[in-house]
Amino acid sequence: MEKNLQTVLIEAKKDHFAVPAFNIVDYTSAAAVISAGEDEKTPIIMQTSTGTVKWYGAKHLAGMVAELKNSAKVPVFLHLDHCTEMDLAKECVDSGWDSIMFDGSKFPYEENVAKTREIVDYAHKKGLTVEGELGTIVGVEEEIQVDKAKLPSIDECIDFVEATGVDIFAPAIGTAHGLYSGEPKIDFDLVKEVSEKIKQPFVVHGGTGLDESTFKELVQLGASKINISTALKYAYYEGLDDYTKENGDKIAPVETEKAKYNAIKKMALYHIETFRV
Repeated sequence: MEKNLQTVLIEAKKDHFAVPAFNIVDYTSAAAVISAGEDEKTPIIMQTSTGTVKWYGAKHLAGMVAELKNSAKVPVFLHLDHCTEMDLAKECVDSGWDSIMFDGSKFPYEENVAKTREIVDYAHKKGLTVEGELGTIVGVEEEIQVDKAKLPSIDECIDFVEATGVDIFAPAIGTAHGLYSGEPKIDFDLVKEVSEKIKQPFVVHGGTGLDESTFKELVQLGASKINISTALKYAYYEGLDDYTKENGDKIAPVETEKAKYNAIKKMALYHIETFRV
């Protein structure tokens, strides 16, 4: 029987590593992170932002990466990240995603619970896993901007998980989306206590820019999924920039795709290796 994402993340926690979740933007970035996972023999989560889904179209995007995912030598999951729209979340459930994150953190608590519960019920009928978020993570993630972080209490986390029935849980812990402008103030006690008190896998958002020791401490404390978005975007452009510097005005689209691929794969390999304790 094929394992779902929740099962893979539970196994990762037992084995003291976190599965990387990379926000892919096109076929090349998808191929690069999967290749890195194959080299390191680790599962890979291909996350898609709502902006990426809307640009390609849900069915087209799922179809575009389906052969890569299905032929991979390691488990690969297609995951919708930070979706605030009920209709889009349901469209991705119906279009081939393996997992959905509904982000109701901008809503009042009871509304967040109700909307997340609705997505859970809808997705579970088709065998998909659902990630929920509680609290707010400062920074910008695609079109979602948060200026002030709000961390939930341990009791709020436990109540939310029980009330929504989510399979994967992502509370705010003090990390940030985008690049850090200073030293992040992470609530490691929250990570430890919540991951010990719930059976659902613990997710860390805002992974780009954290140092190796922080990553490893988070994994030791129970994190089994860590999101990487901004680092992939930087690798994407660094690959293009390196190609241009080396080749000047030479026009060779395939070669530029190779340069992007190599830069993104290098970035993915670094994070995969770092997420092992």
